[in-house]
Amino acid sequence: MLAEVGTLTIGLALLVGLYALFAIPWSIRRSDPRWLQSGENGIYTVTALLGLGLLLLLLAFLNDHFEIEYVAQNSSRGLPLYLKVSAVWAGQEGSLLLWSFLQALFSALLVARPSKAARPLIPWAATVLSGVAVFFIAVTLFLSNPFATLDTVPADGQGLNPLLRHPGMIFHPPALYLGYVGLAVPFALAMAALITGQVDGWTRAARRWTLSAWLFLGLGLFLGARWAYDVLGWGGYWGWDPVENAGLMPWLTATALLHGAVIQEERRGFRAWNIALVILSFVLVLFGTFTTRSGLIQSVHAFGRSALGYYFLAFIGLVLLASTALVISRRSLLRDEPSSEGLLSREGLFLITLVLFLTLTVSVFIGSTLPTITEALSSHRFEAGPDWFDRVTGPQFGLMLLVLALCPLLARSAQALRRLRSRGWPALIGAVVVAGGAALAGFSGWTSLGGFALAGLAGGTAVAEIAQDVIGRSRRKGESLLQALQHQVSRHRRRYGGYLVHFGLVLLVIGIIGTRIHAVETEMVLAPGETDHIGRYTLVFEDLRQEPVADHIRTTATVAAYRDEEYLTTLIPRIDAYSHQTVAIPAVRFGWREDLYVVLASYSPASVTLKVFVNPLATFLWLGGLVLLAGGTVAVWPSAEGIRLPAPAARRRRLRHTAAAILVLMVLVAAGVAMWGPGHGASTQSRGRPLPGQQAPDFTVALLDGTSLSLSDLRGRVTVLNFWATWCPSCEEELPALQSTWEVYQNRDVVFIGVALQDDEPSIRGTAAKYGLTYPLAIDSDDRIASVYGITGVPETFVIDPEGTVAFVHIGPVTAEELATELDSLLGQ
Repeated sequence: MLAEVGTLTIGLALLVGLYALFAIPWSIRRSDPRWLQSGENGIYTVTALLGLGLLLLLLAFLNDHFEIEYVAQNSSRGLPLYLKVSAVWAGQEGSLLLWSFLQALFSALLVARPSKAARPLIPWAATVLSGVAVFFIAVTLFLSNPFATLDTVPADGQGLNPLLRHPGMIFHPPALYLGYVGLAVPFALAMAALITGQVDGWTRAARRWTLSAWLFLGLGLFLGARWAYDVLGWGGYWGWDPVENAGLMPWLTATALLHGAVIQEERRGFRAWNIALVILSFVLVLFGTFTTRSGLIQSVHAFGRSALGYYFLAFIGLVLLASTALVISRRSLLRDEPSSEGLLSREGLFLITLVLFLTLTVSVFIGSTLPTITEALSSHRFEAGPDWFDRVTGPQFGLMLLVLALCPLLARSAQALRRLRSRGWPALIGAVVVAGGAALAGFSGWTSLGGFALAGLAGGTAVAEIAQDVIGRSRRKGESLLQALQHQVSRHRRRYGGYLVHFGLVLLVIGIIGTRIHAVETEMVLAPGETDHIGRYTLVFEDLRQEPVADHIRTTATVAAYRDEEYLTTLIPRIDAYSHQTVAIPAVRFGWREDLYVVLASYSPASVTLKVFVNPLATFLWLGGLVLLAGGTVAVWPSAEGIRLPAPAARRRRLRHTAAAILVLMVLVAAGVAMWGPGHGASTQSRGRPLPGQQAPDFTVALLDGTSLSLSDLRGRVTVLNFWATWCPSCEEELPALQSTWEVYQNRDVVFIGVALQDDEPSIRGTAAKYGLTYPLAIDSDDRIASVYGITGVPETFVIDPEGTVAFVHIGPVTAEELATELDSLLGQ
């Protein structure tokens, strides 16, 4: 019954959407506002119907309606509640329903609360948006119905894809969809402006929509990168995957559109540029859906092969054809007035910025599509890997950083030299400080130091601009610097949000340089107790454990990490084996200078294979992303400047904005905790075991015979320190080997000490009698000795030389032959 009702709601939404698509143009032709109101009511109805359909699908997941094929494929009875919610959009059918709902919702929001600038454009913009919504609803209903049923109802579902069981993937797809759908609104307003001939005001009407879409796209890309870093286990965050690029390209063109709109609003320039950019942005959105749903491009992010791709390709063609014809017919309205300013002016550098964004987009598009195109047309496949993308896009990003640094310094050409002289020195100081600091920190190479210098140049320029504004107002108004800053931010939100975005980009560039140029990786094959090195780090493989967890088998490796021979942390990478898929989840130790990233690649009873990465400055990536998103939020935040409201309304407005600001702050804090807090496979153990070559920690312990013993009293003799327990089967297995070796070496300046953990004296005496143990035994009742030796399990054995230095470490049982060989080497035999 639920499936039938769900399908019915989508079908009704399609019929009402078609009605709105024809009612609104009819109202324009007849100049009859009643038809316009009826069409707008149709948009509201479509939104309500699709919202109901989405709610029904959520209920199907929460109540395990496995007669619905989509639910059976993406959920199971044991799936946690929050994952059942995210499973609603985890597959193709549910994501298309969500997209359709968001498309209708954005149309309803535009119609319900149009700005003054958007009001004349609403009828035609609503028509365009209705057409887009009808397309997505029709695709959902006829080609990808999430309420399609199975002939045979399974007892349980297949469960959610293990790769999607990550907090970032709960919010990553909706954020991307909000960005994709949001870009349809500026496109619709631009088309309405062309149809009505009002080509100057549409950028102002579309500004907040464009900025919101840009913000959500950036959030989606940011969450996707973090998901890749935390889950995919290849040591990186951005592999230039075609589906990743499909989200990046409209973000780049939307960024260009935001810059171009500034000039159009200020000087009525860049009309043709902005129309071209808004069309390109929307077409790239459709291209992104094509790449993920056609199956023609292989990616871990893509859905399976389906017939949907051809319909999206046809829709892309229709949009391009219609918009191009409209632009050609209105080309006379898009001509800009001749400008007397050269390239060394604000307008000139904005033009260079648009060109750079466009060339970057074209470069990414070529690298994303050529492998598939060349494979289809010839036997030779053109491969565009990460190295190709880095070589092609790296210099372009460098030029963009230079423009980012110069643009705020230049107003008009006549003032350019004076502003460079007065405000250029802080930018140069920033370049020297950042590049010099990187060099002192050990980052070398002209490419990376040049990149650091450009980042510092751009950051220094932003600092100089903010300082100039704030200090100037403080002097003029007699305000404190904090008061002046608060006033400037409240009055010029878009500008200061832009400064924050630029700061975020500077931090991102620093992180990209560190991780792309200076990253180190290696592969280690280790048996228990063995060590290996990567850079300043020493890794010790301690233990391998396997246990059933819910619907999979979890295998964890315990790896102690040391930096410069000082204990750093214990990392626990794992492999989760599901019935149909195996996922390697890395363990990461985050740091300001670098991340230590460990992946359990494979394992056997005798050893494990670890892939280890050292990613310098990776933290700056995530910090830069948060700052960039915060800047976008500031820029899109509504300003009260120039608005006069009655006292109660003003109070309610302030309350709403304060509550929203607190919510945004909580989200940013939660994101920071999620990214840098515990839970990434790093333990909270305070100390690690001493490595061979390090001094053995001293201790004093009471023995079972009533005497006490201190390790420092044993200098000049070889000491075998064994941690064990009577409840440990492998400990009991090695006791005969320890006793037999003790009997051979007890008169040769060798001392054995057995320290029992979490045990009691009667059990220890019983086991000693059973195996005839004659070497000294003690109880570490409060784990004091075990903690200073970093014991994580038993048995563990330390062989300490006559100088009190750890010579050998055994994690797990030790044999008599191994001990004899080591003792002979220390005794000089």
